Amino acid sequence: MIMKKFFFMLIALFVVAIVVTMVAKPSVKTSSSIFISSDEDQPLADSVMKIVKVSCMDCHGDGGNGMACAHVNFSKWSSYKPDKQAAKANDVCKMVTKGSMPPKRYCANHPGAIPTQAQITSICKWAKALNK
Repeated sequence: MIMKKFFFMLIALFVVAIVVTMVAKPSVKTSSSIFISSDEDQPLADSVMKIVKVSCMDCHGDGGNGMACAHVNFSKWSSYKPDKQAAKANDVCKMVTKGSMPPKRYCANHPGAIPTQAQITSICKWAKALNK
């Protein structure tokens, strides 16, 4: 009987810890320093920055998904060389145009993260500008 109570309390504590961790993690990273650029790189346009903060940063920013950050980490955008920025921006355009990003599983829990057609157009215009 005591073991059952102990086991139940242990599971309850574990569940509470998971819920607190999920609630405590901010859904949008707001550090403005992530987009500071030097003279040699291309900063994110304001319109793109707003989209990235809502739709991308949870996974593609510091503290995000390791695999996602391996593809593009917007927290390290200013450390990318201009040609790498252009290539990454082009990839971002392709992925959002196909509807691959943000992933459907993420969008199910974050419907506000789904970019509109106007936002996708804005991202692709920005990407084309970097490729010039």
